[in-house]
Amino acid sequence: MKLDSTPQKPLLLVADDDSLILFTLVEGLTEAGFDVLQARDGLSALELCKSVRPNLALLDIRMPGLNGLELAERLKAETTVPFLFFSAFGDENYVKQAVAAGAYGYLLKPLSVAAIVPTIRTVLARTQEDAHRQARQDQFDAALESNRLIATAAGIIMREIGLTQEDAFEHLRAKARRERVKLNDLAQKIVTQGELSCRS
Repeated sequence: MKLDSTPQKPLLLVADDDSLILFTLVEGLTEAGFDVLQARDGLSALELCKSVRPNLALLDIRMPGLNGLELAERLKAETTVPFLFFSAFGDENYVKQAVAAGAYGYLLKPLSVAAIVPTIRTVLARTQEDAHRQARQDQFDAALESNRLIATAAGIIMREIGLTQEDAFEHLRAKARRERVKLNDLAQKIVTQGELSCRS
């Protein structure tokens, strides 16, 4: 049986209450190689983000139900969907609010699909990098929290050798591999003997 190796298209959500702009963006982005969902108000956009979880949401600032900034706050609180804004308003205050909301970008109308596609692809790459970085951090945090002894040993290494938390944990794991001992056993040794056992 041959598996389908075709790369999955990025899924975008476009939210705008202007039917013409919405149609133009959806058609243009679909032709550019994206799968595209659409919403005509903030509440519909929120529900789609919660149920379908697109790779990126493009939000108009002014929409009924929830405006773009209110929607952004809900997305941050209730989903992991990244977003950027587009608007006819280039007012500095809007831009500052967009940045404060955690937006990956702020595009000004009128929008040319050909002009915004590179921005969208760049943002998608950034969101993927951020997601990988967060996943690594989450794994690291979970590993530390799952074993107080290992966390304590890592803290000793941080203090005695001057490493960051993540580097201290990597130092501990590498040392355990070199000495062919269990991580917990090595951590116990470091906690018991302190500085003498963590430098080598």
